[in-house]
Amino acid sequence: MPFREAVEEVQHSHQTAVGETTCRRVTYRHGQAAEAIVCQEVLRLEKEGIGETDEPRKLLVSADGSFVHLTSGEWREVKSVAVGEFETVSSTQGVAEAVKAQKLSYFTRSYRAREFEYFALAELARRGVDKAQTVVAVTDGAEWLQSFIDYHCPKAVRIIDFAHALGYVAEAGRAVWGEGTEAYKSWFARCAHQLKHKPPQRTLAELRLLQPKAKRDEQTAALDSAQHYLQRRLEMIDYPYFQSRGYPIGSGSVESAHKQVVQRRFKQAGMRWAPQNVDPLLALRDLICNKRWNEGWNNIVDYQWQQRRRNLCQRKRDKQSQPIAPVTFTTLKASGLLSPASELDEMPSIRKKMKKDPKDHPWRNNKWPTKESWRWSKRRQQK
Repeated sequence: MPFREAVEEVQHSHQTAVGETTCRRVTYRHGQAAEAIVCQEVLRLEKEGIGETDEPRKLLVSADGSFVHLTSGEWREVKSVAVGEFETVSSTQGVAEAVKAQKLSYFTRSYRAREFEYFALAELARRGVDKAQTVVAVTDGAEWLQSFIDYHCPKAVRIIDFAHALGYVAEAGRAVWGEGTEAYKSWFARCAHQLKHKPPQRTLAELRLLQPKAKRDEQTAALDSAQHYLQRRLEMIDYPYFQSRGYPIGSGSVESAHKQVVQRRFKQAGMRWAPQNVDPLLALRDLICNKRWNEGWNNIVDYQWQQRRRNLCQRKRDKQSQPIAPVTFTTLKASGLLSPASELDEMPSIRKKMKKDPKDHPWRNNKWPTKESWRWSKRRQQK
């Protein structure tokens, strides 16, 4: 929940007054610890290898990106990957069949593409992607997504999201037939059914039949773009084959990650985020949405305690390694143990003024007898 609502919740449930600034600062500090724990886990996996995990029979991997608004006015892409098991279930009437994903878990960060695919290893290894019998990767045609699949599961069955591929077909049809026309609606309905239940070559043939109808350059460009995109990904849009094997053809699992992890917390009315606060909060959101909050909280507390102990030991070592400086007048003056230099300079002049000046002696001013008169008086007393 937003920080202001969290403060009210704490006040209501625990009768404890907590400032919004304190709540925000503590949340980000724990989020940084959660993010660091994932990074340490990836480094450990690279060093020690992946240990014993469950061996799922079929796994679904789906990745995509969404955007959050920053305080600078820019939009930053937040990348998400959803991992879960899938199975074919029948409808309530027992006639139609659908593929349902379950036991979903997420990894979400605003890292760059290479950093994201590197640190996503912790969640994918936890789910046993490398040991699954069948891995199905449902994504769109973005290059960073295909690179992500190459990095983690190169043997996965790659499927272009059906709605994404159908969007290219719809764009070509709107360019030729016009938006909202009856000719476009009937043509698009036929192509959508054909793309889902017939080999993809049929849909490409329908697009080629539209080329004589393209009279403007914009129409020709839209047709060429759709054909080029689908032709390059012909093996990944064979939806009749995928459905016959019981594979999912939609990316609804990663869309749920956008809604639950990102949009529910980051894209409420008027929200803008500092760049350094996005990933720590995403790390906490992953723990909540993956239903591993208790485990993650214990790890965060242990991590912070270890960091505190490490900092104290480092300070102690630094203090012991520093050489003892000799005591000099300069260090004493700097520490304030000696009087300031101005007072020390005035002390000799004060002592000099305390002595009588020779010209002010009483013998000179006839206040005391002179030495000669003193001797003369002494001789007269002896006689």
